[in-house]
Amino acid sequence: MKKIHGSCLCGRIQFSVDDQFAYAGYCHCSMCRKASGATASAIGGVSEEHFTLVTGEEHLHRYQRSEASISYSCAHCASTLYGSKPDTGMIHVRYGVLDQSPTLTPQAHMHVGSKADWYQITDELPQFEGFPSP
Repeated sequence: MKKIHGSCLCGRIQFSVDDQFAYAGYCHCSMCRKASGATASAIGGVSEEHFTLVTGEEHLHRYQRSEASISYSCAHCASTLYGSKPDTGMIHVRYGVLDQSPTLTPQAHMHVGSKADWYQITDELPQFEGFPSP
């Protein structure tokens, strides 16, 4: 099984993830836009048993983003790295912090109901108002 490595900008936090992503997409919700400073965040969902924090736990900043989601970033360089979904056992890894490409590329745009009104999606991927149902 292919392992993919990821890290924050300053390198204090490093993790590995099995290339076993169950889904991937571009999230356009206002929280992802604000956290990333971009029009969307490319994320991949993987079961928590496929995710390993290698080093830097003491540098992780934990933010309770919503009732169902906890975001993790670096306390030094402010890179947003991943989010955990305790109710589902999933980790949402931000694809931009990965050092290698995952096999599963983004499959859709989600939360387009709250995307930036000045941004136009120009690809042919499916679009969902919220998070798509499994």
